[in-house]
Amino acid sequence: MTAIELCQVLLKADAASQVDSALADYEKTTSIRWLPLGRSNNQGTIEVASDPVRSAVERVTNAIDAVLEHEHDIHNGIPDCRSPFEAAKSWLGVPEAGLAAMSPANRRSLANRVQVTLAPGGGKDARVLEVRDNGIGIAPIKMKSTILSLNESNKLEQFYLAGAYGQGGSSTLAFCKYAIVASREITSNVGFTVVKYDPLNPEKYKIGHYVYFTNEGENVLEVALSQDDFPTGTVVRHIGFDLSSYISPLGPNSVYGGLNTNLFDPAMPIWLNNDVHGWRRVIKGSRNALNGAVDEGDPGKGPELSHKMPMFHVSLGDFGSIGIEYWVLAAAEKSGTKPSAAFVNPSKPIVLTLNGQNHGEFTQTTLRKTAQLPFLSQRLICHIDCNSLSGAAKRQMFVSNREGGRDVQIRELILKELLRALQSDDELRRLNDEARRQGTEDKDENALQQMRGEVAKLLLMQGMEITGVQSNGLGSGNQGTNPRVNHPTRRPIPEPIPIQEPPSFVRFVWDAERPITFYPGERRYLRLETDANKTYYSKDPDKSRINLILHHGLLSKGSTELVGGRMRVLVEASEHAVITSTGEIKVEIMRSGLAALSDKRKTEIVPKPKPTSSGKTLTLPQFEVVAVDGPEDPKWDSLGWSEDISKTASEAEMQEGVLTIYYSSVFPKFASTFEKLHSQSEAVGQSFVRRYKVWLAAHSLLLHRDQISAEDKDSYPSAGLDQTEPSTEFERSKRRRLATLAALMAAREVKNELATEVEE
Repeated sequence: MTAIELCQVLLKADAASQVDSALADYEKTTSIRWLPLGRSNNQGTIEVASDPVRSAVERVTNAIDAVLEHEHDIHNGIPDCRSPFEAAKSWLGVPEAGLAAMSPANRRSLANRVQVTLAPGGGKDARVLEVRDNGIGIAPIKMKSTILSLNESNKLEQFYLAGAYGQGGSSTLAFCKYAIVASREITSNVGFTVVKYDPLNPEKYKIGHYVYFTNEGENVLEVALSQDDFPTGTVVRHIGFDLSSYISPLGPNSVYGGLNTNLFDPAMPIWLNNDVHGWRRVIKGSRNALNGAVDEGDPGKGPELSHKMPMFHVSLGDFGSIGIEYWVLAAAEKSGTKPSAAFVNPSKPIVLTLNGQNHGEFTQTTLRKTAQLPFLSQRLICHIDCNSLSGAAKRQMFVSNREGGRDVQIRELILKELLRALQSDDELRRLNDEARRQGTEDKDENALQQMRGEVAKLLLMQGMEITGVQSNGLGSGNQGTNPRVNHPTRRPIPEPIPIQEPPSFVRFVWDAERPITFYPGERRYLRLETDANKTYYSKDPDKSRINLILHHGLLSKGSTELVGGRMRVLVEASEHAVITSTGEIKVEIMRSGLAALSDKRKTEIVPKPKPTSSGKTLTLPQFEVVAVDGPEDPKWDSLGWSEDISKTASEAEMQEGVLTIYYSSVFPKFASTFEKLHSQSEAVGQSFVRRYKVWLAAHSLLLHRDQISAEDKDSYPSAGLDQTEPSTEFERSKRRRLATLAALMAAREVKNELATEVEE
């Protein structure tokens, strides 16, 4: 077999056996040499990734980089582009607003330059995945130091490219039997090789390594093929690629869904040729789909949204700035469905991107618990654009495999800013309240008051000092919490503002008789209302006709866009602001040919709030206990509970000053005890349920007190960084034990009550 014949067979191979056979035939006449990829000890570096589609995205990113590098050469590097988005805008004609602003025809045309093909291969754990670009290509002599290298500095100074670490694409090798790598520059022949894992002799070596073959020396094989047979560019064909965790045609468990989620906002679109399911679609990233981009094969006319916040930028001081945007999808028509699953991993709906690529996510725990939006957790998708972070912050924040961040301080800052934005959005609160009303069962207020009284008595019997309790046992609302941050007091839902030209007013949504207080280092989102149209605001301060004037000690850190007559400005007090110092904050709207509109408020710097002592004192908030009747109950999915009914007993969330305690009516210990007692009589069964809820509420209130005490150690509640799946499971494990104890105590009380009745 000649080298040309070998190349042609390899580029069409569908199974590892075909590669084995072709290499054996070639070796009959020509000796080959296997060399380690990059370096001999390469297994740890290549096997750093854990997700096959995330690894495939690295190959796609390299392919996009190859297209941009080709365009850079064509345009002689003019203009000087400092990001892939700038390069795509300048050289590929992508609009400033991104791929969503392109026509479907233009997206299809541009996507032809990078194509991903998924072929059946040997089944779900042995697919063929090919990534092909018509970019700059690589000369055979350069392949060793580029696509077959590790941690080389090929892209460190090329800011118009996404790559930096020189290893991301190689992570795909850990998921396949063979990788066929072939490339050509416009003036070169085609260079090609095969990459595989060599286990080495276990008696001599602790681990194996990844190798590629050459004829003699260290260069790959080189063949002369026509441009028709092999156009300029690069192809990586993975044979035996394990996609057993991505078996669906669409959705989060599909290659299509994985590419859109991980290429959340790509610089350019690509094609996915799905030969397994027999269709072809443009991959444009979930962000562009959420912003209304629709291509052939996409369902409907784009997602129906209940609310959307366009991207706005927030300063993080020395760390640079971040962009924040979010979408609320319309409620699902069918119960049990997860609307966000079409765009993101529904358990991780907060996406952080760098150069449009997903570099990490945060769990929905942040939305449900810390942001207090539990009924939107399956519909709310948040995007944090990290492109404007400082270079140092990016280095600290992101790891080379793009599977998560590492700098806890910056991640904490980012999530705190997101939480401030979410908690200050009245429309999110309105939508959450609306969904809550639709999903909460009718309440018997007399029964609620009686239960609250019993809970208070039970806690008193346990030696707790209860405050904030009225004579009927009701908690007095929001006492004992931190209303400034943790649990905001309920605000009326604002009415729509009629827009007019010229505008006639601008105002702060703040009591004019009360100063806006800040403690040193505190940030606040301040609401503004006006009847000006959205063109009065620009993120460029030199162009905006809405301006904020701050006194010494206060700093502007960003703002949202003006939407429907409302916007929010982010103001921070300096760490060195003097306690008790006063000043004012003013907003102005400039009108052509007319006097400026303005409004102002007094400001005051106050001491940082002191932590609330816990001890043996418990402030009893308002609370309610709500049953969740199994996985088919819509509340089950909203709470993110496992399909395994033995895994979750209860959960509690503070919502607008009310602690809502959800309990599973199918939790085995509760369900079996209830069935046994209910078989005696309906009244006995209901008595058990009532007493179980009392015990469960008492335990939940104690846990809530402990959480508040922990939060009060800082000036702001935890942003949820520690509330990942392991810690969430720890809390649920604790609640399972408490629920088991509650069932035992409730059953004992019922039996004692029955025994007393018999004696009487």
